[in-house]
Amino acid sequence: MPRIVLMGSIRQQAGGLDAIEVEGATVRAAVASLEKQHPALKSWVADEQGALRRHVKLFRGGEAVTLEAALAPGDDLYIVGAVSGG
Repeated sequence: MPRIVLMGSIRQQAGGLDAIEVEGATVRAAVASLEKQHPALKSWVADEQGALRRHVKLFRGGEAVTLEAALAPGDDLYIVGAVSGG
């Protein structure tokens, strides 16, 4: 199973967990599995139209990926919320 690693403030939405095993052969399917396990994360990664939110970046193996990217068992998918300020 792939594993999602939560970085930054998104951890709060998952009860403080930093890594969660999920099902899915694509990033989109893994995010859906994550949202099913932790409903507070619903629409945090992707918007209502299914597009990646501007404040979120996804990484697999040190490279940025899209929601359509493939995942294999044992892959770590990092979800990072952008930091902003003024």
